[in-house]
Amino acid sequence: MNRLFNRNRMLIILFGIIILIILIGFSITDRSSTTRAEQFTADAAAGSQMIIDAPLNFAGSIFTSIRRSFNAVEENEQLKAQLEMLPQMQADLERLKTENEELREALEVSSKQSYESINARVISRSPDQWLDNFTIDKGEADGIDEGMAVMTTEGLIGTVVRANGGSSYVEMLTTSVSQNNLSVEIMHEGNPIYGNIREYDTERNLLVIENIKNRSGLARGDEVLTSGLVGNYPEGLLIGTVMEVQNDEYGLSQNAYVQMKGNVDDVDVVFIIERNPESMEE
Repeated sequence: MNRLFNRNRMLIILFGIIILIILIGFSITDRSSTTRAEQFTADAAAGSQMIIDAPLNFAGSIFTSIRRSFNAVEENEQLKAQLEMLPQMQADLERLKTENEELREALEVSSKQSYESINARVISRSPDQWLDNFTIDKGEADGIDEGMAVMTTEGLIGTVVRANGGSSYVEMLTTSVSQNNLSVEIMHEGNPIYGNIREYDTERNLLVIENIKNRSGLARGDEVLTSGLVGNYPEGLLIGTVMEVQNDEYGLSQNAYVQMKGNVDDVDVVFIIERNPESMEE
């Protein structure tokens, strides 16, 4: 019985091989048309392929849609995060624009000066001593030394009172430390009139210049500059403009109230004036 089944199986396999050889022979012959059997076989194969591919394509489209959905969610999260950062990015952009303008202006001012200067940035400032001091990012390693004048692009604002390796401590001109021995000259109609800073009037936000000779003729708008006669400051550093002139309490001299050019409330970029060694020897 088993032999009979084995024989029939061998006959079926042999018959299939013969049919396959015949089909291959037909397929490799140079013919301009196909037989109906070939057409039937091709159509049947194409139909079967479509039937087999349909669920696979459907499943594939589902997975593709799911994958795109995950990608869309991730992309949406990224866009949302970027959108939330937009106000901060705009603020950073405006800050960088302002800093760029300040640095450009400081560079232009430095190029016009007759003395050398070192540019620096304010890195800390105590809110409870806002008008007294601040710290800059340059120190002895950058050539900073105690007693050097500190300016903004508008005018003199303070003095270096302590120089560390990579930072320095600056006292504002509103403090007695920076005012010590600071002699000034007030230019009136091309002539210098001398005096010295006495104090900073915190109620009027004005510097008080004393020891000005009587009948000096000073007027509102006259410029106040360093005289270079006393102290370590070079001559000609702009301090401010005269707002008012009064006789002192004894009537022997006059006092001038001066509006500082440098804005002490908004200090970011400063430049330190290097002293001329020849003037120091004098």
